[in-house]
Amino acid sequence: MKFMSELFCSKVISEIIPSSRAIIANKLLEKGMTQKDASKLLGITQPAISQYKSGLRGLITEKMIKNEKFMEYLNEIADKVYTNKLDINMKTCQICKATRDFGVIKEKDLKEFLCLLQIAGSN
Repeated sequence: MKFMSELFCSKVISEIIPSSRAIIANKLLEKGMTQKDASKLLGITQPAISQYKSGLRGLITEKMIKNEKFMEYLNEIADKVYTNKLDINMKTCQICKATRDFGVIKEKDLKEFLCLLQIAGSN
């Protein structure tokens, strides 16, 4: 019996969410928010915001930046976070789904992973 080597969720938590947070954190800073206030809204530390700002954390991929639809999606999330109408941590699965819906992650790249959204959708 062959088992999948990794849940796609682990890739999302380790790569996609930090990258998305970096984009959203920078959007909040562009709106004039302080690093301290942005950190409170995102549920992370102020030093994490500083690292997002300087590019030391949350590697933002070209695939994300060049994907207009995905960036529009993250801009909408940033606007909701900015107005304190959204807890970003409640959007983890939706951000994951958006990476696939908008072509940031291609379905062929998911073959080596087990995706819980796909399993849930097949029931």
